[in-house]
Amino acid sequence: MKNYKRTDINKDLWINDYGNNTFDLFLRASGPTGAVVYRYEEGRLKWCQRRSYGGGSTPKHFNFFKSDWS
Repeated sequence: MKNYKRTDINKDLWINDYGNNTFDLFLRASGPTGAVVYRYEEGRLKWCQRRSYGGGSTPKHFNFFKSDWS
């Protein structure tokens, strides 16, 4: 089920907008590097993740404003 709107900037850069000021920014690199995904919630960086074709990646969470997250 698709619950986002995808906006393609070019073939290596796109944005998935989930609404409510939440979106993912995808940056794709050539070769086995895969893509780097940045998740923003409420206008702030929540986490980033390197997604390679081999799999096995976990997000790195950022908690700069811990009191602001619900």
